[in-house]
Amino acid sequence: MSIAVELTPVHIDHVPALLRFERSNADYFAQFVPKRPLKMLTDKGMAAAVKQLCHEAETGQGAYFVVLKGDEVIARLNLVFDGEQADIGYRVGESHAGQGIATQMVQCALDWLKEEGFDVATAHALSSNPGSVRVLEKCGFGVNRVDQDGGAAFGFDGDVAHFEQMLIVEPA
Repeated sequence: MSIAVELTPVHIDHVPALLRFERSNADYFAQFVPKRPLKMLTDKGMAAAVKQLCHEAETGQGAYFVVLKGDEVIARLNLVFDGEQADIGYRVGESHAGQGIATQMVQCALDWLKEEGFDVATAHALSSNPGSVRVLEKCGFGVNRVDQDGGAAFGFDGDVAHFEQMLIVEPA
């Protein structure tokens, strides 16, 4: 059964659910992205991290979202702003992987960025993570640079592909 994705802005009330999400998926995520610092996986550490994200959202540095199923976080999405450009990052919990949630989240994020007037969206993925590459390609991103063996800098095999999508269509 497919889940209809709704992006909910991260709030301090999400700390317990985010902590469960990050802890229960830590080994799964470690296959694709660097591990979270152990300090972050504590009550105090997660509260500090969420407070920082909320501060960044309030000051226009980024936008941070969760996808909820009931009271549980099943996915999260980060947008980090650099002028009129936004970098997209996301995680989907292992038990919900392969259900189209990542594609829906990224598409929702692109729609949101367009509404907010951003010009460019960027993202990156390891070549050893074909699921993320496929999501970005399905959402209209193109590769604009590949760092050969770039994964080694993060403790992973493979290249790092940098993706880009223009959000503003030039008038004909």
